[in-house]
Amino acid sequence: MSSANICPDEADVIICGGGGAGCVIATRLAEARPDLSILVLEQGPDNREAKRLNRPLDSLFWLFQQNPYLKWIDCEPEKELGGRQPRIPVGNILGGGTSINTLMYNTPAASDFDDWQQPGWSYRDLGPLIRKSIKFLSPERPGSSPHSDQGVFHVSSGGHTVSYGEAYAKACRLVLREAEECENVTTYRTGHGFGRQPKLITSDGKRSNVADAYLHPCRTRNLTVVTGVTIDKVVFEGTRAIGVQVIGNNQPSASFGTREKYTKIVKAHRTVILTCGALGSPAVLERSGIGNPDVLRAAGVKVKVDLPGVGHDLDDHQLICPMYRATEGYYEPFDQYARGEKSVKGPIDEEYDRTGKGIAASNGFDFGMKIRPTQEEVTSMGPAFERYWKRIGADKPDKPLYSNVILPYFYSYRPPPEGKYFCIGGFHNYPASRGSVHIRSSDPFATPRAVSGFLTRPEDLPVHVWYYKKQREFCRRLPFYEGEEPESHPRFDPKSAARLRTSDDPNRTDKPIEEDTIPYSAEDDKAIEQYVRENVATAYHSIGTCAMRKREAKGVVDARLNVHGVQSLKVADLSICPSNIGSNTTSVVLLIAENAAQIFLEEQGDGSLHASRPRAAKL
Repeated sequence: MSSANICPDEADVIICGGGGAGCVIATRLAEARPDLSILVLEQGPDNREAKRLNRPLDSLFWLFQQNPYLKWIDCEPEKELGGRQPRIPVGNILGGGTSINTLMYNTPAASDFDDWQQPGWSYRDLGPLIRKSIKFLSPERPGSSPHSDQGVFHVSSGGHTVSYGEAYAKACRLVLREAEECENVTTYRTGHGFGRQPKLITSDGKRSNVADAYLHPCRTRNLTVVTGVTIDKVVFEGTRAIGVQVIGNNQPSASFGTREKYTKIVKAHRTVILTCGALGSPAVLERSGIGNPDVLRAAGVKVKVDLPGVGHDLDDHQLICPMYRATEGYYEPFDQYARGEKSVKGPIDEEYDRTGKGIAASNGFDFGMKIRPTQEEVTSMGPAFERYWKRIGADKPDKPLYSNVILPYFYSYRPPPEGKYFCIGGFHNYPASRGSVHIRSSDPFATPRAVSGFLTRPEDLPVHVWYYKKQREFCRRLPFYEGEEPESHPRFDPKSAARLRTSDDPNRTDKPIEEDTIPYSAEDDKAIEQYVRENVATAYHSIGTCAMRKREAKGVVDARLNVHGVQSLKVADLSICPSNIGSNTTSVVLLIAENAAQIFLEEQGDGSLHASRPRAAKL
């Protein structure tokens, strides 16, 4: 692999976007086909220029301090959120989201892939690629999941495990009842269970990211990476993609060494592959004249292909993060580390620098749960949700309606206050609501018009109300629970039985916490609904805007990832997901990219490569 100071004039394959998918595809193609020239174009800088990102806990808290490698898109005001404008982040660095995420590894339900109903994309088809992509170093019983230690991308338990594991498990047993107790919850089969949550951390305590795992170790000479360059649009000859127009936009990067802005066309002899993500790939297509004609004309772009699915069906998990006060001294001093208290942070960082261990080699996300509602709970959420759940998940026990993790610190973009906290970060895995993202103009630097769509379908709000009650009962059963942090909870009437608890509440129940359950009135439910409207946010899992479906179903690509209506142009990132996946997205983007690389290699007619494709196994 080489880094160029200036964008070359041509390549056999141009990969637009150096995020999770782009790095994997580029590496696989370059290693399998040394006769092809592979070019990766990335707008952000090289991740090797940001050493701090390698430090797990430090880089996570940096995310809350306006990390410069994140770009934020402010969505349109949403009526169902009281006019609030949700914000959606976009990774702006080589390695994409894996360079700046919260280091959480999770896996979807096996049935999620089968629901796509696309040839070559079932769980059976993708199973061998789990072992090819993931180097799983977290303890588990052999055969309990499809993982192995033979892959590329490190997943481990990190350099530390928090001390409250048994207390967590006891609280789960009390509240979740029939849930499976797992060594880890990332099995592709766990729909209702709790256990260890592996991390995107290497065996030596550093952040796992695709650029370091795949791209940088690649030693072939046919792979070139250029950072600090923006994809303007795809260039066509008739309906065949023959290259891309790029802008050297003076992003801070060692790859340029120049402060001059330039525009040029880079020719692609074989194909162009868009891997700009769910928010970036539809924008490139629309600037190229591919999309909904009304959107294109309003943006001043000439229509080349009428493809109304572009930018449609923006899908995301909907996140809420209630916070709680914790007993001082009960577990590790994550909050003090986050506040930068020298007496705490200094020794922890020193231990990390010396050994690669300690809480600095962790994200604190050690335990998580995946939960499904009982039939009684489904009925309580109303007929709209009951019909929806019957259609998408009632008969598929591997699908969790909600997933969460316990975070042993104050999780927020506002500065951590004094005291000790924990948080339950959870997201709705299968919301019915959908949004969209479209360009406003032909300017590649203009902010797109994004609509979150959060809570725009009646099926979704009752799910959050159900989950809020469930997670609160769990938290009250933890021995270090000291009450709710008021600013991140509903505003219940002080006289309500559901009022927020404090350690000095004179009306606090005398019943054993294992037996006590908070009763909620209709007014309390309204307070929870209002809380959700004011706080529900992106889980950073945007997908679906270039869906893999037929054109008439508002699809953008076919099962071979070809864009409908043109030739030599593919999309291969999270935007192709035709329906939601019940998980954080790193595991999914790796599978998409590995499968995309195999599809491309098969199409090149190399029989030996075709024969080496991992065979589907019974999983």
